[in-house]
Amino acid sequence: MKEDFLHFVWQHQAINSKNLSTVDQLLIKVEKTGNPNGLAGPDFKESNLIIGGLKWIGSVEIHIKSSDWKRHGHSGDPNYENVILHVVYEYDTEILNSDGKPIPTLELKGRIKPGVLKRYEGFINSIHPIPCAELFPKVRVVTKLAMLESALIQRLQRKAQLFKKILEENNHDWEQATYVWLAGGFGFKINSDNMMELANLVPLKMLQKHSKIEEWEALLFGASGLLNRNDNDGYANVLRREYVYLEMKYSISAPLAYNQWHFSGTRPTNFPSIRIAQFTALVHHYKSLFSLFTNFNSLKDFQDLLFLKPKDYWQNHYNFGKAVTTKIRGLSKRAIQGLMINTIAPLLVAFADYKDNSNMIDQAMNVLMALPAEQNHIINKWQELGWNVNSSFDTQGLIELYNEHCTSKKCMNCKIGVELVNH
Repeated sequence: MKEDFLHFVWQHQAINSKNLSTVDQLLIKVEKTGNPNGLAGPDFKESNLIIGGLKWIGSVEIHIKSSDWKRHGHSGDPNYENVILHVVYEYDTEILNSDGKPIPTLELKGRIKPGVLKRYEGFINSIHPIPCAELFPKVRVVTKLAMLESALIQRLQRKAQLFKKILEENNHDWEQATYVWLAGGFGFKINSDNMMELANLVPLKMLQKHSKIEEWEALLFGASGLLNRNDNDGYANVLRREYVYLEMKYSISAPLAYNQWHFSGTRPTNFPSIRIAQFTALVHHYKSLFSLFTNFNSLKDFQDLLFLKPKDYWQNHYNFGKAVTTKIRGLSKRAIQGLMINTIAPLLVAFADYKDNSNMIDQAMNVLMALPAEQNHIINKWQELGWNVNSSFDTQGLIELYNEHCTSKKCMNCKIGVELVNH
């Protein structure tokens, strides 16, 4: 039993209301269940109830056991002074208000509609990765689409919050924050934290004091620690000599270490050395990353802008001293798609929140709709249930739905679960 299920039961009144009464046998008539409260304080506010013949307007708090009131620290909390009814699954102790009087308590055990409880327990006890799998064909299309969009917005907002944190850490310098955020994107998860640390260590304004890309590479590769190898590579030696001077000039302290970077388990095209070279080429080429990412019209044209070739050296080297015969091109289509999904779209949402401009949220959605569907084990599970997947809009929403609802069985926070339990 989870509290979110009891919230659902109360909100939808999925209970036997005949002779509904408190544990003290005071009859209850529910005129308005109240408004769900997602903030601090009681679970439902502005509830209208008649208890023992008296009309009450106030809040309703919900717990598994009545003793959870004390366990959650509500006793003496002024936020809970306005509670007119304590709804619990199991009544195991009396709860008093600040005046020393019992708070009217409704026990739900034995009162929840059997069909509702059975379907909910079916979800909780399911061994399928998607708890509602057996009943999923019964879900209306409109409900699926509504939950998909809700999950996608939740995912974008969550990632946008990560960007906002970076923005605050950089004193609301949008260019520097975008630079750090993009660096993390070029880390492609496995080296993301290291890339952002590098971008903080070598700020954009430091790089922009120099015109030559060799100086930019000297700063970034030097601070990354990737030059700290005895490879006797000609180009690496050039960058080392340049970095010795620049390190002293800018007093760069605590550079990263070579062994912080992840090479094993990644394809050569995703080596951190290649990603730093590609990142450097992009940042060096465009004067304003923020304008580039927030003022584009054609997605295809924008993707073409990201397809920059790094310096000639990196077109036949995966790492310093590691020459290859096959020519290395710029970012692959898959890598560009990953940047669009995980870097550009959340940035647009963060800027939309800052400007209070919903059009930019629509732009982020349109970006995802225009990108092809991703393919992974999570998407496979949804496709097995018959979900038609057409774009990254679909796949990003389904990934969020699975990770944030299905795996933790938060079925009552999901429109799909609510519809299935309620019918």
